[in-house]
Amino acid sequence: MPLPAFRNSRSKVRRRRSHDALKPIAIGVCKVCGADQLSHHACAKCGKYNGRQVKGGMEEVEKKLIKKAKKEKAKKVVKEEAPKAE
Repeated sequence: MPLPAFRNSRSKVRRRRSHDALKPIAIGVCKVCGADQLSHHACAKCGKYNGRQVKGGMEEVEKKLIKKAKKEKAKKVVKEEAPKAE
């Protein structure tokens, strides 16, 4: 296996390593709930991104569907129990 032909100087090594430093994380604030939020990510608290619900919104939809199904079932029961006019 070949070896390096010449030793790298301090300045060459340091110039190469200048891009290895850790950069601070860009943390923003959610416009809806005010929680800390990573840039270009949905809010971990409310699940909204750019004004739209993208995470965790299915619970509300499922609740509405269950409520609607119960209402329809109750209507059917009421119709069946109603006395027929003869």
